[in-house]
Amino acid sequence: MNNQHRQEALEAMYSQKNNHAVLHSAIQYEMDKLLINWSLRCCILIKDWMQGKYYPSKDKRISELRKVVNEKGLEHIVVAITAAVLHVRHTQTIQQAVGYLQAYLPHEDTFARATTAGELLGLCSRENGLFTIEHQGPEEPATVVVNHWDNMDAMFLNTFDWINDTSFNPPMVSEPAEVTDNYHCGYLTINEPLILGKLTMHDLKQDYVSVNMLNKIEWLLDKDVLAEPELPSKPLETMKQHQQFNQMVQDSNFVYKLMGTDPFHLCWQSDSRGRLYSHGYHINLQAAQYKKACLSFNRFEVLT
Repeated sequence: MNNQHRQEALEAMYSQKNNHAVLHSAIQYEMDKLLINWSLRCCILIKDWMQGKYYPSKDKRISELRKVVNEKGLEHIVVAITAAVLHVRHTQTIQQAVGYLQAYLPHEDTFARATTAGELLGLCSRENGLFTIEHQGPEEPATVVVNHWDNMDAMFLNTFDWINDTSFNPPMVSEPAEVTDNYHCGYLTINEPLILGKLTMHDLKQDYVSVNMLNKIEWLLDKDVLAEPELPSKPLETMKQHQQFNQMVQDSNFVYKLMGTDPFHLCWQSDSRGRLYSHGYHINLQAAQYKKACLSFNRFEVLT
C-alpha cells in the first residue's frame, strides 16, 4: 500500500461520518440499554418540540430542520447529538458541543444553526440519561457532562473507545493536497476547513502560499524523547485534572504508535486574523514542551 492509499484509509477510519455510522449501529443493535432508551426518549422529545408553535424565526428554523428529519429520520439528529456529546472524553464546554452539532444541521444561516443546536442539546439534556448541562457560574461557560460511565454495557464501551480514539485527525502520512480555498487544509478526502472555528468561515483569500509551504514539511517522532514519560506542564490540583491528563497521555501514545517511525506531514490552519496553527491534538508543533520536543525534521540543514 503506497502512502496515498494509507492516508485515504486513515481518513476513512477517522472521519466523523464513519463515527456516526458506528453510533447508528450501536443504537440499532441495542449495544447499550441506557443509550437506546435515552435515544428513544429523545426522539419523542424532539418530535413533540418540532410540532409546537413558537415565534416566527424559531418556526422557520424548525421548518428547515423538519426537511432533514423527513428525509433521513429523527435518528439522524439523535446520532449527531450523541456524537457531539461523546466525541470528547469526560467534559466539554457547551460551545464545543454546539460547534460540533451545528455542522450537521441544514440551516444556511450560521446563527440559526448554532441556536438550533443549542436548543436540541438543552432539550435532550432534560432526560436523566446520557448527559447533563451544568452551569458553572456567570463568567464560566456551561459544561456538557456524560453521566453513566460506570453503567455502560461492555459492548458499547468498545464503541465509545473507538469514537474517542478517532476524535482527532492524525498527521498525514502522504503529502497534503494543495490548498487553494478556505474549505480544505490539505486532507485528501476529509473536508477539514482552512479557517479555524465553527462559525468563522468566509471566502476572503488567505495566505495559501505559506500554508502549502508548511504543509510540505516532513516530520519524524523523536524516539529518544518518546522514551521519556510525559509530565504535566503545570500542577494537577484535582482528581479530574489527573484523570484528564492520564487519558490525554494514553490517547497520545495510541497516535504515536500509529505514526511509528515513518515521516509525516502536519496540516496547517488559519484563524480569523490570519495566524497559522498546526492542526492536531496529540501531535502538534505549538503544544506543550514535551509535544514540541517529540517533533524532529525529517530533512534538515545545519544553519551556520
